[in-house]
Parts: sequence; C-alpha cells; structure tokens
Amino acid sequence: MNIKPDRPLQVGDWQYLPEQDKLVQFDAAGKIAVTADLDNLSQKVANYFIVNVGKLITKDELLQDVWGIRDVSDGRVTRVIRVLRVALGDDTREPTYIETIPKRGYRFIAPVTEIAKAEQVEESEQAAQVAVNVTRRRYWPTVAALAAVFTLFIGALTWWLWPKAVDDTEKSIPLLRYKPVTALDGLEFYHNMSDDERYLVYSYASPDNENVTVLMLEDLQQHKRIQLTEDSYSSFGAAFSPDGRYIAYQRLLKDTICEIRLVEMDLVSFTPISDSVLTECGRAAVSSRLSWSPNGAFLVYPDMPGGEKQMSIHLLSLASKSVERITIPPVSSFGDYSARFSRKGDRIAFLRESAGSAQIWLMDLSTRETNLLTKIADSFPGNIDWGLDDSYIIYPSSSVSLSKVKLNGEAEIIAYTDESSNEIQLTKSGSVVATVGSFSSINLRKLANRINNNELLNEKVFSSNRNETYVETSPVNSGPLAVLSRRTGLPQVWLMFADGTQRQLTHFSEVERIRSLMFSPDGTKLLIQMNQKILVYSMNSFLNEIKGNTGAVIGTASWRSDGEGIYFPEVNNGKWQIIEASIADVTERRTISVEKELYLPSHDGDYVFWRDSNTKKFYIQRKGLEPELLQFTLPETQIAFKFQVTADGIYFSKLISELDYGLFYYNLAKHSVEPVVEKMRLSRFSVTADQKYVYLLDYELGDLDVAILPNVIESL
Repeated sequence: MNIKPDRPLQVGDWQYLPEQDKLVQFDAAGKIAVTADLDNLSQKVANYFIVNVGKLITKDELLQDVWGIRDVSDGRVTRVIRVLRVALGDDTREPTYIETIPKRGYRFIAPVTEIAKAEQVEESEQAAQVAVNVTRRRYWPTVAALAAVFTLFIGALTWWLWPKAVDDTEKSIPLLRYKPVTALDGLEFYHNMSDDERYLVYSYASPDNENVTVLMLEDLQQHKRIQLTEDSYSSFGAAFSPDGRYIAYQRLLKDTICEIRLVEMDLVSFTPISDSVLTECGRAAVSSRLSWSPNGAFLVYPDMPGGEKQMSIHLLSLASKSVERITIPPVSSFGDYSARFSRKGDRIAFLRESAGSAQIWLMDLSTRETNLLTKIADSFPGNIDWGLDDSYIIYPSSSVSLSKVKLNGEAEIIAYTDESSNEIQLTKSGSVVATVGSFSSINLRKLANRINNNELLNEKVFSSNRNETYVETSPVNSGPLAVLSRRTGLPQVWLMFADGTQRQLTHFSEVERIRSLMFSPDGTKLLIQMNQKILVYSMNSFLNEIKGNTGAVIGTASWRSDGEGIYFPEVNNGKWQIIEASIADVTERRTISVEKELYLPSHDGDYVFWRDSNTKKFYIQRKGLEPELLQFTLPETQIAFKFQVTADGIYFSKLISELDYGLFYYNLAKHSVEPVVEKMRLSRFSVTADQKYVYLLDYELGDLDVAILPNVIESL
C-alpha cells in the first residue's frame, strides 16, 4: 500500500512536503521554522493517518499496512502513537490530531486540505531538490548496532544524514526502502542469513532483559522462530557455515568466559543437535562477528587474548582447532573489530578503529600483506561485505547511504536508504540484509553531585524523540548549557539558558558528525569538534574553523587558558603530537609536545592533564614541576572517553561492565578516586561550574530490526 501522500497538504497547523516526506511549519518570512521531530517509522505512521484521515484505524491495520507484518506487539504501536502526539503537540485529553477509540483503534481528526502549487513558498521548492535522484558529499553516535562491541557508545549514538542536492548532470543515485524481516520489541542485531536465504540467525536483547543477548533462529519460509542459546550468558556474532549445517558464534560473560562455539543444526526438524566449544577467546574481548571461509574450513573473528591491548583478527582452523593471529593494529588504535572472507576465500576485508574513526583494510591470505582501502569519515560500520565478484567492498558510509570501495581504493555512494543501518550483509541474490533502527533513545538528565551536594535530585531536563547526544555546561555559573539535539531534523547545537529560553546556535545545512563540545574558560566561546575540523563560535555567531594536517587524525581538542587558542592531539603514521593553534589566525600553529594522545589544561592554567600515547597512563604537570603519575587507569577495551578538569580534580567516565559506565572524581589533593554516579549507560557527562550538579545523557533501550533491500545489485 502506498502510504505516502503525493502532494503538498495542510495538516492541522502543519504542512506536509512530499519531496522531503516531512511535516513542517513556516515562519512569517516563509522559511521553515520547525520540522516535526519524527523518525522514519513514525513519519510512515503519520502518512498513513493523513491518507486515511477521518477513518477508524485499528492496530492490526497499522501493523499490516505500515510494518508489513503482524508478528509484533501492540506496545510498539502505542509507543509510535505517543511519539507522534509529542511531535505534533497533541493532547490526549483534548486531542486535535489523533483520537483514541478505546478497544478499537485510532482516528486522525485534524483537517487535511491540499495546498495549491502557487501557494508553496520558495523554501519548500528549494527543499524539494533533496529527493531520490541526488548525490551528497557527507554523514554518527553512530552507532547503530556496534552495541556491545563498543559497550553501547557507538551503537547508542546513531547519526542521521539526508542527501544534499547537486548538479543534475551528476550520477543519479537511487533511494531504496528497507522491508522488515524481524519485528520484535527490543534489539535484533548481529544478523546473518544462510546462503540459501531461508534461515536468519541474530542476537536479541529484549526490553525485559536488555543486559543479555540470546541467539534467535528464524525459518523465513515457514515463519518459525526458536531461541538457540540460554539467557545466562550473552551470544554474539553468529554465522552460518556455507552448507548451512552449522552456526558459529561467540559466548561471552564479561571477565569470566569467552568462547567461540559451534552449533550443529537439524534444519528438517528445526532443532539444534549439539553446541560445543571450538576455542577459548580472551576474557577482555568484546563481542565479535564471525565469518566462514567459503570451503567451511576456517573462521575469522576479532579477539583480545590476555596481555594484548588491542583487538586483532584471528584465524581458526576447524580441523586442527589451531588459532593464528593475523593482524597487528597500531598501538594508537582500539584495534580490528570485524572481518569478512572474500567469496573466493583468498582475502579478508576487515574494519579497524583509528582515533575514533573507521577504516577498511584488505589482507591477502597467501602473503599476509595488508593495505588500507579507505577511511570512513562519516560512519562507524558494524560490518561490511564483499561484492558478488570480489571486485569491491560494500559498506554503510553514513546512516542512510551505502557505498562501495574498489580494491584500488576508489569509493563511491551507490544508494541512499530510508532507514538508518549499521551492519550489512550482501546475499548471493544481490540483496542487502541490514540491522536498521535506533539502538537507544537519549535525553538529558540532571543529578546532584554527591561529592558537593546532598540534594536528592534526578530529573529529566529536556525530552525529544530525536535524541540529545551531547551536553556541555558553561564554566561560568550563569552561563548556558550547550546541547546537540535533532529536534529540527538535522543535528544542531542549541544553547539552553537558566531562564528556560533556548536558542539555536548552529545552522548546519547537512548532518555533521560532532565529536565533542567545550566552552572556553571564560564561557564566551564554544568549540565544536568534528572528525577533521574544529569550529569555534561565540555565543551568537561562527568565528573560525581549524583543520588538522592532511592525512592526520585529530583527537579531543581543548582550550588554552586564555581562551585565544586551542590544543588538539594529532596522529600521523602512529605518531602522536600536540598542536597549538590560534583562534584569530588559523595558520598560526606549532607542535608543543609529542607522544601524548590527550591534553587538557585546567582553566586557571595551573596544570595540564594528559595521557601517554604509548603506556596509556595519565599524568598532570604543574608549571615548573615534573610530571606526576595519577593513580587511576581505564579498561583496555574502553574507547569512549570524557574528562573534565577542575582546579582541584578531574571527573572521568569509566567502563565498569560491558554495558555500563560509572562517573568518578580524582581528588588531586588526596590522590584518591571518589564515585559520583554509580551507573550510567553512556560515557558522556558534564559538571556545572559550581560542581553541585551533573548533566548526563539518559539512555532508554531503542529498537533494532533486521530488514532487507531486495535485489540491490540489479537496481544499481
């Protein structure tokens, strides 16, 4: 059923723009002032209501016509209805848009009228260029289904990107729409489809037990589903053998057990025959994806055996059970976290994290030679796959685009998609199977700082179904909060003032991947860091842009104590150095230190907090004194960091389990670590200038499903 209106409509106080597939409101100047805060699924439901205005719509009809499947709980419909009401400004007690008919369904009651072509404002005509046959140049958070690999950091931060119109003479890139395969409440991820495309295996975390993932197996022809593993441990990265008889997976109970295991299946009766250990893996390892060689003789998977500090790719022989480490990531990298055999079996492609960005590497298995194919600036893929003829690698290049990179390193976008995806698999029929959706919902929460404040305060500050993904407090008590929010569609930085007013600071025309926010010591400027550039704003306008050196990757930036310059770590060929740059003259820069991957001066300039890039140990150095080693460490598997320096100590987030962080304070006078927040789901936080309150990003479990893009290769 076509549930997308094909013409501009007035919908209550909103206007529907078919070219953007969005509900918007215009200001007096005829410019778009507000965009309804709806994700893709919620927009589809809104469209269905609009084209069926005035009709009673049952939940079964919504499930069948929008989800395309009935095997989903009523709770999912209820949540989407709630999102719609919040975004449209509807009141359940006196509805003006969606009326609930108890025990029957819903009715859309807002007036819907067609807008004549002549009445459309110039803004909407310009916006209409953003459609199917466009290309774009750029991409978060992120992250969607890396999930347990990076302990929710990557997966929680999913980023949204919309194409940007370019010259019509450029190549037309199709917009493809995912069709759902699974529709459970919670998270379905780390999927793998059998070679005959009949069976699907995936990890599943339910809302009732989100800290544990089990393996689910579905027969897509018979519409049957079974749970393969117990919920006393977590199971990840399942992969079918080429003949479909076996499923290899990783069993993981953090710091206790890590095993690569093999399930033998009786597919006729759709039951497992056995589940045995192939080999042990490192207890420090995080969740892994597995890949079979085409002849079924080998498995590749990421691992971090005891004593190692980076994830690396390992090759397991099924016959001898011998294991060989085949990649050696640089010490500046978290490591290699996903690998995929080529269809001929003579090479593997693998993903490597480097200074917060993803890279695709290629290895020739006969020579063990490796080479970098491409750096992915705007996405952090969870998985990749080979083209059907092994001539290229296909990967998510942003949350709503797929790209391919040829073996000579030449990359191009091949399709835009209507859903955010992170993990993909290319089947033999040329279809793409992906994990789509959002790993989490993230909003802003304010808590009392237990070190300096005995208040019992824990409240939600601001809520939006598009997520707030960064928060930074001003170093001045009367200063605003800086928040990265998608409330208008694109991620923008907003300033939130103590009197309740809010003001949009940035006006990005396309999605930018923000990595950090930081106020200057006097609170008059804001640093906004992206992948390879740093933007500096006053409280009212853009000031300047600072870029890293060509080919280098930059780390977390910080302010000079006078607020007129910044520092940023830069790594090139595995060598770290600290660069000092002027705000007024971006060409004025110098190297002030080496072998440091973090460099944060205190606001009063009394000391510098830094991290050694080789030993990963933390130090402070006061003026005229020798460096002082600090007595705290972070887990080797932690790659998401946030530090905040104060005159008397350092706040930092630390990974305390596979899924949770804690917030701690290092007291410089006592040389002791004090807990601030015992458990939080994301690493990001910000402490107020008076240190009485802490702002956190509040996490709620999102929804991930497995979906398919049929016949992608044929459509390109």
